[in-house]
Amino acid sequence: MADRDGFDMPPTSIAALQALSIAARRGEPRAPKLTPGALKLLEQLLAAPELAATLSISALAKQHDVNASSLTRLSHALGLTGFKAFQALFRADATTGAFYSTRAERLLDLGQIPSDGDYPVQRQTLWQEEMGNLSRTAERLDEAMLARAARALIDARRVHVVGQRACFAGAHYLAYYLGYLRSDVRLIDSLGGINLETGRELGEGDLVVGISYRPETRVSVDYCRQALDQGARLLALTNQETARLATMTDMTLLASAEGPFFFNPMSSLFVTIEMLLSHMAHEMGGDAVASIRRREALIARWQIE
Repeated sequence: MADRDGFDMPPTSIAALQALSIAARRGEPRAPKLTPGALKLLEQLLAAPELAATLSISALAKQHDVNASSLTRLSHALGLTGFKAFQALFRADATTGAFYSTRAERLLDLGQIPSDGDYPVQRQTLWQEEMGNLSRTAERLDEAMLARAARALIDARRVHVVGQRACFAGAHYLAYYLGYLRSDVRLIDSLGGINLETGRELGEGDLVVGISYRPETRVSVDYCRQALDQGARLLALTNQETARLATMTDMTLLASAEGPFFFNPMSSLFVTIEMLLSHMAHEMGGDAVASIRRREALIARWQIE
């Protein structure tokens, strides 16, 4: 039930949970009594709702460097019956389709980006966070996994690259330059509505590269699932270990995408793709050079600019 200060106890939505957080930070009399640590944890969870919606209580506690009991105590302090009821608020929010707008609203309300017109400060903040994403991606890079992915791209009979919406830019970038290094590369797009039909040609010996960030696009997931059902392998490029594509394969490369930006930061994805292509070219050696020269000769012949 909403009280006279305009927030619900216990909260029944993410919006209500956010209002409680703001009230607690301001020290309003009717706000829930949270310890500094509990309030900080709540704000961190609201800033990364996708993790709160998908991770188990133990994994979420590890992510935020707290004990699982801290999440249970926070849930009770908010008037909820336990962690499952708390997590249900995040899961319900994840299905509404308003991911970007609610994320932007929370970032502004929680003061994580400047909202007073100080744009140089905001740009500097975004720059620093993107540098952090690149650093985290490099630090967490599994060299053995990178080598496996490069070898899979080299050895595959056919390669299909699928990434919709915001991830289409990365998919196009990868598919375009893969075409310099090898043949039988296809970029899957939405033109003509024949996505799943084109996947019918995939089978044993083929590879599909799925690129997907939350909110994951269903057609990308469906395409990769169909390819797997037909015997192809899957290489997933994503920003979370818990992403649906990552759970469908044992070959995943993670690109960090955190920070105070309304949409998913993509810098680390492109750097990951560059590292993958570079590793692939290194493994191919002279064959890579010969393939690139053939492509360049074709471009020159047709005077493509």
